[in-house]
Amino acid sequence: MRVVVAVVCGVLIVLALPTRGWAQKPGSLEVAGGYGFLGDDELVDGFGLGWFAEGAWRTTRWLSLTAEVSRHRRTQDVGFIDVEVTFQTLLAGPRIWLPTTRFTPFVHLLAGATRLDIVARTSIPVTAAGDDAATHPTVQVGGGIEVPIVDRLALRVAADYRRMFTDAGLDESRVLTGVVYRFGGP
Repeated sequence: MRVVVAVVCGVLIVLALPTRGWAQKPGSLEVAGGYGFLGDDELVDGFGLGWFAEGAWRTTRWLSLTAEVSRHRRTQDVGFIDVEVTFQTLLAGPRIWLPTTRFTPFVHLLAGATRLDIVARTSIPVTAAGDDAATHPTVQVGGGIEVPIVDRLALRVAADYRRMFTDAGLDESRVLTGVVYRFGGP
């Protein structure tokens, strides 16, 4: 709960700072990275901490082509067995921007694949482990805001819904925060 309060306070402080417009020029390149929490009640309870990194090419003022890689891991104790689930995802697709003067909201639709690794370990009565790994098609829809910090640097806060097309289907939610650096355009 303290983390959520700290993030909300940080966003409010950044929104109050005077800044020049977050100029997204067509032809500019952006890189972003940060931390995220991936929620999945179907494999393990709770949220798994992870990271994301992405690159984007701004084709127009309101559209960019985005590629994202992320990794999240969660371990849960199930009696005498520890279950560790790792999601490694590679996605790409369009992001639509709605520029304003203080911040820039966006929505995106990304598609790609997720490698799902599951490892179960126990040490009672003897040490043993088993694992399974598979790659599944994935679609992610979401949105968020970018708030400028300085001329080429911004703070990003976003939320996503992710669908993995496994045999039974797997629904996930993700909340992330990170920084964005923009390389100039033409």
